[in-house]
Amino acid sequence: MKQYFDEIGINVTPHQLEQLELFYNLLIQENEKYNLTAITDKTEVYIKHFIDSMIISKLDLPYEHKRFIDIGTGAGFPAIPLKVMYPSIEITGLDALNKRIGFIERACREINVDAMHLIHGRAEDFGQDIKYREKYDYAVSRAVAELRLLLEFVMPFVKVGGHFLAYKSLKTKTELDDANRSLLLMQSKLVDMVTFDLPGNFGKREIMIIEKIGKIDKKYPRKPGVPKKSPL
Repeated sequence: MKQYFDEIGINVTPHQLEQLELFYNLLIQENEKYNLTAITDKTEVYIKHFIDSMIISKLDLPYEHKRFIDIGTGAGFPAIPLKVMYPSIEITGLDALNKRIGFIERACREINVDAMHLIHGRAEDFGQDIKYREKYDYAVSRAVAELRLLLEFVMPFVKVGGHFLAYKSLKTKTELDDANRSLLLMQSKLVDMVTFDLPGNFGKREIMIIEKIGKIDKKYPRKPGVPKKSPL
């Protein structure tokens, strides 16, 4: 599978490839039990999950020794591939389904990664918790919700001056137009939008780089369910 990493210019070591292989095997083994992913073909998992998660390594941003939070981490994407790629980062994965958190805990043990913290719960609750609010250099989120909702879920966790890296498809222009008010209320600005071609003609990935420029009103995020019913 290394040829796909080489094709896009992501450098991985033999040890990192070994960790990803162990993760792939566990993902497929446990998938029937937990319904973790609809993608099971090995090439597709490597490109659509692993490489797609690690695509932010192509951005000119400093990640080493930084604090990350992955909102709606699911089966551990992008959290686990990022932790494999950058062992020095401290990363928190948050998900509302406890069975997914249990799977990630096991995966971390089996592929031998540390400094990865897991939270079972909703972003609306933990974004109000002083232990997590404005504590992270980077937030990431992949295929969770449209941008105007994501901003309310994610930006309360990010430090002023930190960044939200939003993994998006090519509908970003429409989402961005709809998110103008949310960007304003979440004290955020779009810094850049970068498009990548995934290897093997598996399509494109767009990353939105959003910077937090000021403190957010304490009433955000609103209570669970409210942002979805009444988006900003």
